Amino acid sequence: MAAPDLQTAAQLLQQEQDFQFLAFDSTIALELGLLIFKTAQQKGIPVVISIRLNGHLLFHYSMPGTSPADVELARKKSNVVNEFRHSSLYVGEYLRQQKGDIHFIDNKEYIAQGGAFPLIVKGVGVVGSITVSGLIHTEDHDLVIGCLKEFFGLEKEGKNKVE
Repeated sequence: MAAPDLQTAAQLLQQEQDFQFLAFDSTIALELGLLIFKTAQQKGIPVVISIRLNGHLLFHYSMPGTSPADVELARKKSNVVNEFRHSSLYVGEYLRQQKGDIHFIDNKEYIAQGGAFPLIVKGVGVVGSITVSGLIHTEDHDLVIGCLKEFFGLEKEGKNKVE
């Protein structure tokens, strides 16, 4: 099995620019959460999905085959987004480049691994996080990004409040 391609810090920052909402509420969280669920289910991969807005848990689902450890990893990854205002994969990559070691952030409250993506509202900034846990951390990140691409593609049909 080949190792997943690592994305550069610049590519990860570009994703944060590409996926910004015009507005976000519990209905959008439900639609996005269900899209992530359906995508993971179709691929046969068990994940924990968590979407938070300003600290408020709007969507959470632990698929069969996940464990409490996956829920805990999702919490820690989301904490990274809340603290650093960037994706957990970007923070891990940035710290590796700057310090060569990310273990100082991998502790009881944070883990700088892929899977949590900032929920950004245009003109407002980071207002929460979209988190997946249960796979290899780069695959967690890729699942979120793939679903955001699909979700944002629906805007062309006028179905979502995204740009």
